[in-house]
Amino acid sequence: MKSYVSMRIFFFVIGAAALNLLGACEQEHFEPKMNTLPGGGTVTTYKAYTLSPTNPAGDNVYGRVVFYKYSSTVTLVQMGLYNTEPDATYSADIFGGSILEGATTVAIDLDDVSGTTGAFVSSKYFVMNDATFYETLGDYDASVKVMLGTTPVAAGDIGANADPVAVQD
Repeated sequence: MKSYVSMRIFFFVIGAAALNLLGACEQEHFEPKMNTLPGGGTVTTYKAYTLSPTNPAGDNVYGRVVFYKYSSTVTLVQMGLYNTEPDATYSADIFGGSILEGATTVAIDLDDVSGTTGAFVSSKYFVMNDATFYETLGDYDASVKVMLGTTPVAAGDIGANADPVAVQD
């Protein structure tokens, strides 16, 4: 008798839950709002620097590195390379010092670059959570190098060592 009552309670609970789920399907569906505020979704403050081939007789890899001021605490970095080897992966780093000084100390490890796309592998942007980086970029004694294995293929000075090729403030 006890199991008969337990079974009836069990089926009653299951039935009530099923009715609740079926009733939930009749909720009103709202269309998503796809518009943004003016200027929303764009980053308009940036500085771009040229990356030149380090071995013009080789693959002649070249491109740009762009630093975007995303917010007061975040700088986005975007890489665009040309003449890269498809399916190869390139390392990209910011080095302390200029190219002419033979900068060898890595200051900031950037993301790897895809040879197929010429852009960062894991995301369109490399995110720098440094509140002062973008504001002090003009005084930064640095350069960017792109390497295939241990061979530098493209490089360029940034900050105090070069004038940006494009600036939007």
